[in-house]
Amino acid sequence: MINKYKFSKYLLFLIFFSCGLFATKKLPENFYINYGILQSIKLRNIEIEKTQISSGEVKVKYKSEKKKYDLNVQLSTKKFLKFYGDKKIQSQGVIGKKGLLFNTFIVKDIKRPKKNIRVVYDRIKQKLTVDYKKKIFEQFHYEKSKFIGNLLDIPTLILQFHFEELKSIYLFQFTEGKKIKKIEYRKIKDENLRINGNDYITELYEGKVPLSKKQNSNHFVWISKGTYRIPIKVRFESKNGLMIDLNIKKTDLVFKK
Repeated sequence: MINKYKFSKYLLFLIFFSCGLFATKKLPENFYINYGILQSIKLRNIEIEKTQISSGEVKVKYKSEKKKYDLNVQLSTKKFLKFYGDKKIQSQGVIGKKGLLFNTFIVKDIKRPKKNIRVVYDRIKQKLTVDYKKKIFEQFHYEKSKFIGNLLDIPTLILQFHFEELKSIYLFQFTEGKKIKKIEYRKIKDENLRINGNDYITELYEGKVPLSKKQNSNHFVWISKGTYRIPIKVRFESKNGLMIDLNIKKTDLVFKK
């Protein structure tokens, strides 16, 4: 059985670790994206989609005004995943030339509020003040690992690539609350997807955490081509062989189909 805390943290991690490329149009001041969570058992000679069970939803809501943004994510689970609880995540900060620069990052664990996390980032000093389990501690970005661009939080990763130039490999640093980690994405191929009756032209990337000791740290993301480079689908496998898919359900963004 997977450790409850590690699984729920990793699920959140994979919801937002997705990859996109350079976008030629600014993001709207307000938009939303809803994803459905599907779980399935990996079986030989059986298509994974035929065994899928609806297991929740992820709702992403973005607002911006006067170069400031407010990004909210709500994770609602059911069936087997309900055992790991629901989450609310918020990222607030400013909109810079190179992306979204978070000032505060909050994770609310609905089932286990003692695990709530609040992070405040002083970008001048590169210092993070972390409030976790009623303890406050500080860590510095440059002390943890070699500097790679702007330090991101989990929610801003879904949109950061909108500000990136075209590359075949992407490296980023992010904070999940208590730790600073690196993530790497490599393009595999172009692929057309059909989800909920809609066709999408996408690029498939494989993501991984370099030097991770977890055997299932790799995952896959399908990024929409067009004006807004947003994840259409995310897939990863848990330690017990359970396959988790996040498929786009509804959004007011217009993709190239």
